[in-house]
This record gives sequence, C-alpha cells and structure tokens, in this order.
Amino acid sequence: MRILFHVTPQHLASDGEVAGLFYRNLWADFAAAGFRVAAVRRDLSDLAGLEDPGQFHFVHNGRVQHPRVLNTGYGYLGGYWYADPKGVFADSSISDQIFDPAKVRYKPASAFFARMVRKLVQPRHSRYNQPMDVRQFPAGAIAVFLQGTSDPVDRARHVGASAMVEAVLAHRKGRPVIVKPHPGNQDAETGQIIARLRAEAPEVIVTDANIHDILAAAAVTVSICSAACLEGMLHRKPAVLFGRTDFHHCAQTVQRPGDWPGALERALCQPVPYRKYLYWFFEQNLIDAKGASRFDRIMARIERQGGGSSAP
Repeated sequence: MRILFHVTPQHLASDGEVAGLFYRNLWADFAAAGFRVAAVRRDLSDLAGLEDPGQFHFVHNGRVQHPRVLNTGYGYLGGYWYADPKGVFADSSISDQIFDPAKVRYKPASAFFARMVRKLVQPRHSRYNQPMDVRQFPAGAIAVFLQGTSDPVDRARHVGASAMVEAVLAHRKGRPVIVKPHPGNQDAETGQIIARLRAEAPEVIVTDANIHDILAAAAVTVSICSAACLEGMLHRKPAVLFGRTDFHHCAQTVQRPGDWPGALERALCQPVPYRKYLYWFFEQNLIDAKGASRFDRIMARIERQGGGSSAP
C-alpha cells in the first residue's frame, strides 16, 4: 500500500518529503515498515488518488470522510495531533463521543495531568510565544481570549467575538474582566473591540501578558473555541465556549448571547474532572507525535477505516 500525505506548503519539504516532527516521524514509521510513502501539496477540491484502493491518505487540516482518509492537524497543545476519520477541531469525531469519567482510570490520568503541568504551566509555555515577564492580575477574573478570524474559527462560532465580549460585560457579577488578543492573529474586529473597550470600559484589562499569568488569576475562561480554554483546564479553571468545539464535554457552550448568564453560573459551580478529561481527550483520542505507540495507534485507525490493506 502507498501512503500519501496531502500537506500545505508549510509541511512540504524541499526534497519532496514532509516537514514538521509529526509528519517526519510518521513518514519514517511507514518507510521502516516497508510502505511506499509520498507527499503532495494539498488540494482539498481535488485530492489526488483518492479512489485508488492501493493508497491511503493523510489530509492536513481536512474534513474529508472517506474509507481511505485520516485527517491530520495539530491538536491544540503539547505535541498532540489528530488522525481522525471526520476532521480536526470542531469537525473531529471527538465531538460526537460521550465522555464518561467512570471509564477513565485515575492514576494514568493524574500522571498525565502532572506531566502537562510540568511541560506547560510551570515553565509558562504555550503553543504561541508568550512574554516571560511575570504580571499580576486581580483574582476571580473572567478571562476572555480573542482569536481573530480564520476558517476553523469562522465555521465554529455560534456568536461573534464582538457580541461575545458585549455579553460578558453585560453580566459579569462584579468580576474583573481580562481580555487577551490572539498573539498571532489580530484582525479588524479585534482592533475594533479593543478600541471600544478602551473608550467605553477602561476598567477592562486588555493585555498581551503570558497566558499562564492570566489563567492563574481567572475564575473562568471564555472564547469561541480557543486552545486557551484547554490550557485553563490545566489550571483547573472552567470554560465557557461561544462556538462549536470537540472539547465541549467538560465546558459550557453558549449558542446565543442570552445564554451567557446561565452558562457562567454553571461553569462556576459545577465540578469538572479535569485530570480524567484531559487524559481522555489528548492521550486516548489524539496522537502524541513523540509517543512510542504512535505508529501502532495510527495503524489501528487505518484498520478501523477499512479502506485499504494494512500490509506494505
């Protein structure tokens, strides 16, 4: 069987192979197992060779449902990636699953949680570069993370960013509000929101501070569908989401601005099994790019797809 990676130019190496740790490791895994491996520039309107029964495809940031396809993409945090039969982020098959904490063992979940805290929280690291100076914020805050515009965010949103911020400000129960723009994706709407806050709500803290300083002070996190809310769970902070996500199981989701007050109340009072949930989400549903079981888990998913032989 031939393995074909459909990747963006960012992940297509000059020698015709793939770039990035996850794809390089997976390429090497398949090659070592005797598979023929190739890469092409992704064209979602015309995926080359999809109907060839002798090929299996990995589609970067795809939403392709086909027996010979797994959709791949970076899975929010910590070097974890999707290899999913439906898509990535809000479109992944994780969205449809039922999370049952009773079926997740506490000991490995606790060990995983501690490892992620050591990897991300203690060194104050995140997916995007963060300022390393330490800043203090008022405790009990509502932390709002803006994401700008992008295809995944635009498809996921139930409520726009401006309406989300307005809803939060209209019902905050006297709590301070911290707003952090996306460090790498600030669009015109983000600029308008910040300008309006500075003119009309100067008490709102707009900051580019290290996300972990913000999360340490937060009582709850708010976004459309940001990974910042998953990072908040590493601080044991509940999340309210104004869009579709595949990590909605342990968060509150707002579909209309009027849903916000109730969602906030539930988020602040309902206990969340953070350790078990994050372990279930990352370790049991995503793929660790450096994990020893990476290739075996990918092969098991190819088998479940049933669209091609698992033999080279």
